[in-house]
Amino acid sequence: MNADLMSFIEDIQQQTSSNAIMDIMNRAIANYGFERFIVSGLPDPGMDVRPFVLLSGWQDEWYERYTGLGYVHLDPVARHCFSTTLPFDWSEAPYDRENDIAARRVMEEAREFGMDEGFCVPVHMEGGMQGVVSLVGNPDHLDEKQRFELHLLSLYVHGRLRYLNGPAGRPVGRRVITPREAEILKWAAMGKTAVEIAEITGLTPRTINQHCENAQKRMGTNNRLHTVVEAIRHKLITL
Repeated sequence: MNADLMSFIEDIQQQTSSNAIMDIMNRAIANYGFERFIVSGLPDPGMDVRPFVLLSGWQDEWYERYTGLGYVHLDPVARHCFSTTLPFDWSEAPYDRENDIAARRVMEEAREFGMDEGFCVPVHMEGGMQGVVSLVGNPDHLDEKQRFELHLLSLYVHGRLRYLNGPAGRPVGRRVITPREAEILKWAAMGKTAVEIAEITGLTPRTINQHCENAQKRMGTNNRLHTVVEAIRHKLITL
């Protein structure tokens, strides 16, 4: 695991204001070649996105246009977050460029603000709520390890901002996992696969996956990486 990334995550954990997290996030994403970002929930059709925005590093003019005109409901990148749990490049968000005129307009206007390329991390929360962390910049240079690190960072900052923005995002009680589950999640946080963790621990890949699934059920999370993020956030594992 990138030592700088863990330092950023530890710094985020200690902050009590969104403004402080803004500075840390700007420095963190700059290490990966990105310039701006937004952290937000995603509203149901017809709803105003502004109450869902947790932190925006976008240019003010574009932010006002995007949120004021309801572009979140037309944006192919935002729409794609509802159909995948995996991070993706903006260019991978599908839409009919010929017939979906509204989506094409959003993408063309974004390009006018220097926002034609980016990397997006969907966030699927408890209760079926959807969220997103979207980074502005060219993602072509990212390798798999860097994509994993940005996925981890994004899930973590989204969770921390939800916590700071009100009781609805705060955990109830202390979540418990077993020592073996904690050990396996710690290796997973370092980017190890089930096969690699099996070799390290002497267990089978099937047993590793079962431990991860058990930890996921205990913590009410949606996938393995989300489980890792919440385990770090609740200090159930340290790296």
